[in-house]
Formats: sequence, structure tokens, C-alpha cells
Amino acid sequence: MDVTKSNFQTVLEALDDELENASFVSIDTEFTGLNSTEGRSNKLSSLDTPSERYKKVLNSSPQFIIIQFGLSIFRFDNSISKYVNKTYNFYIFPNTSTLPGLPDTKFLSQASSLGFLASQGFDFNKLIKEGIPYLNLVNEEKLRVILKKKANHYIFIRMHLLLNCLRFLLIKKDSLTISRSSRVETFLQNEENEEKRNAVLELHCNTIQNELIFSHVKSRYPNLLFESSKKTCNGCTVIVKKTGIQKSKTEPSETDSYVAEMQKVEDNVGFSRIIRKITDSGKLVVGHNMLLDLCHILGQFCAPLPEDYDDFKGMVNTFFPRFIDTKVMATTKPFRDLLQNSALDRLLNSLLAAPFRNIEVIPATGFPSYTDNFKNHEAGYDAFITGRCFVAMANYLEDISSSQSKTAAVHESLLVTPFYQKIFMMMVPDIPYMTISGPDLEPSREHVFHVTFPSEWKLQDIFHLFSVHGTVRVDWTGDTSAFVTLHRKENSHFVLSAMAESKLPVGCSVISYQAYLNRKSQIATLSAEVPDLSSRKRLSSPVQCNTSDVPSPKKTREDVKNMKLNKEQFVVSANWD
Repeated sequence: MDVTKSNFQTVLEALDDELENASFVSIDTEFTGLNSTEGRSNKLSSLDTPSERYKKVLNSSPQFIIIQFGLSIFRFDNSISKYVNKTYNFYIFPNTSTLPGLPDTKFLSQASSLGFLASQGFDFNKLIKEGIPYLNLVNEEKLRVILKKKANHYIFIRMHLLLNCLRFLLIKKDSLTISRSSRVETFLQNEENEEKRNAVLELHCNTIQNELIFSHVKSRYPNLLFESSKKTCNGCTVIVKKTGIQKSKTEPSETDSYVAEMQKVEDNVGFSRIIRKITDSGKLVVGHNMLLDLCHILGQFCAPLPEDYDDFKGMVNTFFPRFIDTKVMATTKPFRDLLQNSALDRLLNSLLAAPFRNIEVIPATGFPSYTDNFKNHEAGYDAFITGRCFVAMANYLEDISSSQSKTAAVHESLLVTPFYQKIFMMMVPDIPYMTISGPDLEPSREHVFHVTFPSEWKLQDIFHLFSVHGTVRVDWTGDTSAFVTLHRKENSHFVLSAMAESKLPVGCSVISYQAYLNRKSQIATLSAEVPDLSSRKRLSSPVQCNTSDVPSPKKTREDVKNMKLNKEQFVVSANWD
């Protein structure tokens, strides 16, 4: 089901019940681009640590935005032992409202990304015209503060004016009220006015007199319509009309105006409320290759992404206390020995064949069936097949398990719990995933060396330098530096001694991977001790998630930590050799 501004409120109101009854949900996103930086310094490397990979994503992706979000809700029906599915395809576009305080969002796009989406039938007209707006927590709070200050300022002016009115009343002994009331009474009793469609009474007064009319005279005549005309240099004019001649138009009070403006804030929070409802539900969230998805979702709809990797972990656990990345499942044992390709569409094709057991998923009434209607790279469709892949792999774990207590509703299986809170790390064989709920893997990299060399060096020069130690892999980190990884790990103990005994070319140095990390840490420490005046402006803006301002999930992070994992039955393996 496509969701735009026209039907968003209806979907939002029904979502609480749907999430309450859901077994799990799966998600997917489409972006305006993937990488905004060029050069080797931000290029993904097979030797990236999780913190380095996060930093590279942080440097390259936040300038793009999510324009389509897929949410697929799976509910296991015990009566038929099948999953019933509801899939939503949300079109998302930044606020275009002129409400004061709303950000006028700027974002980048890559021609290749937009061209690819267009080739898949993406409707950009629907996106721009009907896309659902959004505000993250920081922008929402800024807007509320602006409106609150505006309301407080109006109240102050109003009270000041009323005090002046009271002073005038005490001095004039209500003479003005009596005078104006007499004229209104005469106007009301004049039967001739009943024959005149445009009969009106004009009361010319100054600002204080205008206030008195509306605070004292108007309340006495509920059948008359009082309207204040435009102010002039000599005061203003109050026009009185009979409701029998023209229907009364109730003027909104200041309170009504404030409530209306706050409702506009809620309207502009828009799609972000979907993410908050998913968080509040505490349901298992399933995605595929989730790093970019999570970074964009958190930064766009929740709060600015933090600079620190550990803070990012805490932010993920706050908003997504239980999630599984099917890319992690597909690329670790036992699945990596059975699946030739972990790309989403090819993964589904493999999981529909033996030795895997295909479980039929039934679309709910009024929702699309994707069985024979393939829509690759529509966020809703990709979210749906992500959920199907998860069910198929979880079923396989149940099938090969020796446990006597097997469950048909595989989302409840203890065999999937070792995959919780892990995000796939592309191209890094010895650290295949980020561990969000604990310390990351720290494999030995004694066979890795950091090399610096003259700018005129080519790849062959590096191969020649290490030729006596066997085949190597080179990961460039700049024009004059690279990591060199030995294929034959047993030769790693001879490299540094051999380099020390031989005379290295001028401008060339070779150090161990650990020495490189130590040097990098020392440089970072020295930089932290010297204040950077140019960063004051950047540091003054909020970059970390304040967990006290975010919705509390029904299942907290402590619940996830304390969960009993059956590691004897199944262990996520990092052994890739």
C-alpha cells in the first residue's frame, strides 16, 4: 500500500493496533545517493574497524536523505500456521511549509541513484507533491520553543492592554460601556434594520475602547456579530451586524490559535512518528545490510548522529532495542556455505529452493500480493522479501536443530537470538559485523603492515618490496600510504626484521598494524589536548542523542542484555578461513 500525505493520518491511527499484534516487522529504505565524498581517505577498506567504518559513513552519507520507506508487518496466525502480511510503502519528502522555525532542508542527490530509481518506475512527482514531511526530535523541540515564546509574548501584550482598560474603567466609571451599550440596544430594537440586508452599526473608537467593547458589551448580545475592522491612525472601527442578516463567524481565541499552531507541529513531525511507534512497540525489526538504513533513519527522523562510535551504539540500542540484519545471517555459518550470493533478490531465490523450506505468506485484505509481482527496489517490496528471507532462514535453523521444542512461529525461536544487534560490515572478512550490544570483534592482524612510500610509486613497486614474503593484498589509504596484508600469515614474523636488515628505499617505511594504531591514537590524544577554535561552532550544536528525550521502548536495552542466548546450539562465527 502506497502511503502519502493524503492517507498518512489514517495509516498512523491504525498502526498502534497493528504493531501490538505483530510478530515482527521488516524495513527497507531508498536514498537520493550513497557517497558524497571522493578520494581514497574515505573509501571503504577491507581493514576498516567498526569505528572507522562508522566514521566513513558519517562523513559521506548524511547529506543524502531517505525518500521512500518500506514497512512490512508480519503476524503469525496460529489457526493456519502461516504469516499474514501488511506492507506499507511510504513516500517521504522534507517540509515545504512556511511555518516559522521549520528548516528548509537541503540535500544532495547522485544522478546514478536517481536514474536507477527512475528505471525501476519510481514516481518522483508523487514524491514531491505528496511526500510525507518529517521533523527529528531536535528540530521539533526548536519549533515548539519558538511557538511557546511567541504565545508568551502575546499573553504579555494582552495583559498589558487589559490593565490599561481597567485603569480607564476606574477613571471613566464605565461611561463608555453605557454609551456603547445604548447605541447597540437601539440598533438591535430598530425593526427597519430587519429589511436591510446590509444594515450595520459602526462604532468608532480607540484601542482601549475597542477592548472594552469586546470584553463588556459583546457578551451582553450573543445574537450580534462584532467585528473589528482595520486599524487607522485615529483608532479603529467596530462593526456590529445582526446574526439573522449574516451568520456569526466565531473568532478563534488566542488559546485556539496556539493549539492550532501546535497541531501544525504535530503534522510536520509527520513520518518521524512512525519510527517512534516502532520503537515503542518493542517488536523485532528485521533489515538487510542495515548500516546505511539505520544511520539515515536515526539522523533523519530521530536526532543528529553522534560523532563517537560508542554513542552511535547507544543511540541504535535506544531506538531499535531488538533488530536482526539478514545480511549477517546469510554471510555466516551455516548459511554462507549454502548460499552463493547474499544480495537481497538473489538471496530470496536461493531460499525458495531446497534445502530450505518455503513458508507461504498471505497478504491481508486490501494489501498488495508480491508473489507474482516483482518490484525490486521499491522500499515496500524489499521490506517484504527481507521478512520472507528471515522466515526462511529461521525455519532452516529450526529444521537442523536437535531441540525437541520446535516452534512454528520462528520469530520466537532462541536460535535467532545470537544474531541480535549485529550490523553487516561489507568487505571486511575478519570483522564481518558491528556488535551494537557489546564489544566488537578484535581479530589478530599481525600479518598486516602499514607502508609509506614516495608519491611516484606504483602498485608493482609495493609488490616488489614484499615479493620475498609471498602474495600480498594492497589497500590504499592515500597517495603515499597503504596497508599490505600477507596471504601467508606465517611469514608475518619475518617482515619487520627483514625490512630492518635491508636498506629501504628513500621515503619508504614499514610498521606493524598495531604500531600504526598506537601512532594514530597518540596523534588523536595530542589533537584533543590542543583546543581547535575553528570547531567551536560545530561543537555548539547538538550532535548526541539525549536518551531522556526519546520514547522508551517496552523492552529496554537491559532486557536484551539479560536475554539467555543458547550459544551451544548455534554461534555466529567470525572464522572465514
